[in-house]
Amino acid sequence: MAAIRHTLQREIFTPSDEKLLSVCFVSKSYKKKKTSFLCLVTTIDVPETLMIYQIKKNDKNVFKKKQSWLLTDVQVVDGIKTDSMDIELHIDKIYRWTVATSQECRTFISNLYTFSCSLSQRPEFKNISKEWLIDPTNLTENLLTPVISSDYQPITNKEATDLETLMLDCSYAISNAELFMQTLSKDLSILDGENVQSVLASEPQVIQLMNGIEAAIVEASVVEARLTAYDEALGRIREVMARVGQKNQAIHTANHNARLLLEHLDTIITQLDISNEHQKIINESELPGGRAELVVAGQAVLKAISVSLPVGLDKLSAVTEQKRRLDKLKVKFSLLVARHLNNLFIHLGNDIGETCSTSDLVLPTHSSLHRELEPYTELMQLLRALDNKTFSQLIKVYTNTMSKLYQRDLKIFFEEAKTCLINSRPSLSSSKQSGQKKDDDLFTPAPICLLSNEVWTSQNDGVILDSILNRVLSQLQPISLAEQAFCVTFFQLDSVLSPSKPETEETIGLGDNTSNEAVSPGSVTSTVSKKLERQVNEEVRATMGAIFPSLEIELNNFIAFLDKIDSFWCMYLLVRLSQHVMSAQDTGSFLSMTFASALVQVKRSFDKFMQLQQQSILKDTKVNRRNKCGILPYVANFGHFARITDKIFKNSDRKVDLEKSYTKLVATMFEAINIHKNFHHLYDLLSQLKISVLDQERKSAKQRYQDALKAYVTRYFGRPLEKLNLFFEGVQAKVGAGVKESEISYQMAFSKQELRRVVKEYPAREVKKGLENLYRKVEKHLCEEENLLQVVWREMQGEFIAQYIYIEELIQRCYPDSQIALEFTIQNILEFFSEIARSH
Repeated sequence: MAAIRHTLQREIFTPSDEKLLSVCFVSKSYKKKKTSFLCLVTTIDVPETLMIYQIKKNDKNVFKKKQSWLLTDVQVVDGIKTDSMDIELHIDKIYRWTVATSQECRTFISNLYTFSCSLSQRPEFKNISKEWLIDPTNLTENLLTPVISSDYQPITNKEATDLETLMLDCSYAISNAELFMQTLSKDLSILDGENVQSVLASEPQVIQLMNGIEAAIVEASVVEARLTAYDEALGRIREVMARVGQKNQAIHTANHNARLLLEHLDTIITQLDISNEHQKIINESELPGGRAELVVAGQAVLKAISVSLPVGLDKLSAVTEQKRRLDKLKVKFSLLVARHLNNLFIHLGNDIGETCSTSDLVLPTHSSLHRELEPYTELMQLLRALDNKTFSQLIKVYTNTMSKLYQRDLKIFFEEAKTCLINSRPSLSSSKQSGQKKDDDLFTPAPICLLSNEVWTSQNDGVILDSILNRVLSQLQPISLAEQAFCVTFFQLDSVLSPSKPETEETIGLGDNTSNEAVSPGSVTSTVSKKLERQVNEEVRATMGAIFPSLEIELNNFIAFLDKIDSFWCMYLLVRLSQHVMSAQDTGSFLSMTFASALVQVKRSFDKFMQLQQQSILKDTKVNRRNKCGILPYVANFGHFARITDKIFKNSDRKVDLEKSYTKLVATMFEAINIHKNFHHLYDLLSQLKISVLDQERKSAKQRYQDALKAYVTRYFGRPLEKLNLFFEGVQAKVGAGVKESEISYQMAFSKQELRRVVKEYPAREVKKGLENLYRKVEKHLCEEENLLQVVWREMQGEFIAQYIYIEELIQRCYPDSQIALEFTIQNILEFFSEIARSH
């Protein structure tokens, strides 16, 4: 093992500056022939690094490093069993080897333990005898392995060369080692003597050197003393300079404060000061002259009043006195503007020059009044900022004045609309001209139950009614929008913040937020914007509501008037109001709410009107319960009704209301028609109308019509060849009981003779006579309208032919070659039915 150790050190580790500490011969448990060496190695450089190598011989019999691990990466060293020569190393995975001898195993594990003691992260040793694990700190000498000391240093190249030269000079160095050692000792003694003599010879120089050193020490002491003095002087200067710096800082702070104070005072004086010219304008001006100068003066007062002063400066006596002067100027300005505008509002309210004509359903505008007030817009805005109370009083004066103007205009306008409607109807016009009745008694109520028992046709005045309604509603919106736009601009209803009372987070409801949650600037801005927008909208609605208080009343009176003259008024108005509600919402008009309220009322009237139609259908059905099963009046009336209403609601967003009513009306007709079972005309009508929402009802009507027709034919047509049908029912019963069809003729009750007897009872003449009696019976039940009698007669013909074919087929199957047949053919049947129909 010593030779192997020397070889590994020389060939593997010396070239890489590494030292071999321990080695053992190992092999895999299942591969005994493949052997290798585990080596514990340290690096020469500092700090040391401990490594474990697996060394193997290759095919050329040369040692090579196969694997390497740091000793710090070894987690567990497992001896498997105490007396086992197996060893396991837990690194990145488990490596297991079998050691050649127990001594090598003990030496290698002991060395691993010894050198791992100096590591901060050492492996765990398991299943290993405690005798193998000896702490190196408790030993004075390591007896386990010839470990190379960690302070060993190899000889240098020069030392190796000198040693080689020395040995060459002594040729006997290898053959006679003792003589070589004696020679070396002799040479060493000679060198030591020479060294002593050299030291003794240099003693004067040493004394001289010591004297020089002592002189240098003295000079150093002198320099040190001077440096100490200098340092003390610098210390005193440092204290003086520090005091000077403090004084300079104090002077700088005082100058800075004085400068800031001067700037604040200059700002206050500049911002709170009002020029003598502006004061003179406010004290001496008279409106309407000098508006521009008064606006400039008012803006100066507003700017001075709105100045935000630093905390505490507002308590200065000079500032307080100046604010009193500004308040007096503000009051003077407010009284001047308010007095003039109040008189102007009242004067314009008495002016009737623009409201005397409403011909051709044109609602007069007040653009001239607005134009006369527009020059005072800036003054109104300043008044709002300076004196909000006076501003609110002016708004009330304006709204009261304008409400009287618009009340008069709207009353005349709606009266003109009523007159146009009366003139469009000759009967109403003549009654109006007679002057014998009041307006409320002029009209007989318009027919409400249009789907009643009486047949009606619509009058051609719906176009006129629709035109007048559209004209009336179209005239209202421009007036409202013009007035709203003027009020928003003139009274500053769209302003977000009032300068005299700025809205802060507290005034808008955000200042009392006591929660600890942080509020982002974006969320605060969004909340402020939404609340202010809601306030602005409410202010605009309140102002417009005060100006147009009579609009809703006049509109409701007009709706009540329409209820008396036309059955379809609610439909025309429902469509038109819906259009104008959407238009008013898009333009932001105040009218949207008024129109929406009226729309609700009209929708209720529309629903009530449709309910009355349903009631009239049911009532009409009870009256006509005993009538012929012909065309019911409400079915025909529904055709006229649907065509008119479909034109009214064409391309309207309210058509869904009409479609719901269609469904209810048709459902009511189904309920009523169940009494007569006459679905023929309803199905035909729904097919002609082609109303998509009634497709399901059309299919249901078709099915019910077919079922009713079949039931009627089955009930009244019966079986004209009754005895033959009974005979062959018995035949079918025998066949069902197991008798073959070819053997039926051998049955006594169903013999050929019996069949001939039954057939002779139905000659062609008797059959035709029976059909004539049946036709007269059906004719009594059905009316001739819509060819319903022909439809039923044709269905009976098909039923008779089906019975004939059934009997003929049974005769051919059960009585073949009997030469028995009915006395008439299918062609005779067709001729009978055709002749009977033509004769009647």
